[in-house]
Amino acid sequence: MKRKIKYLFGLENEYEGSVAFSSKFFENFVPKILDNLLTIPEVSKNTCFFGLDFKTLSFDILFVDDVKIREINREYRDKDKATDVITFALFADDDFKPVLDGDINLGEILISIDTASKQSKDGDNAFFDEILTLICHGILHLFGFDHQTEEDYNFIVGIQNRVLQAVCGE
Repeated sequence: MKRKIKYLFGLENEYEGSVAFSSKFFENFVPKILDNLLTIPEVSKNTCFFGLDFKTLSFDILFVDDVKIREINREYRDKDKATDVITFALFADDDFKPVLDGDINLGEILISIDTASKQSKDGDNAFFDEILTLICHGILHLFGFDHQTEEDYNFIVGIQNRVLQAVCGE
């Protein structure tokens, strides 16, 4: 029997622009993204938490502007430019792999609303599709996946497209 994993994610919006975020939107789609990711064997068997005993996966999503994400990119990655998504994969990058009270804290996903808006096609739906794409991409990083090679990048993009197709039905 498949065990039920509880997902806890915090949403923080530091973006001061005119985008209206509905927590219901994220409460609906983020668990679906996680469920779909974890049903894919090449994902589930290669996560940073594979084989560990846990009940809850938790992480935070923070929405920022290009100025803030550029600062973070410069400080932590030595890249002086804005980007779409940055993750701080606490669990994947910790050799100790602490599971506290059945909870795995995966880390944090930062998304630039400015860059996501530039990358999206016209219309609100395309913008929110882009946000979901960046969330899925960030979750894969929190799971321990990286894309230092073109093959790894193609794997991640293929998985995120497959998951978003299932979640959004496009």
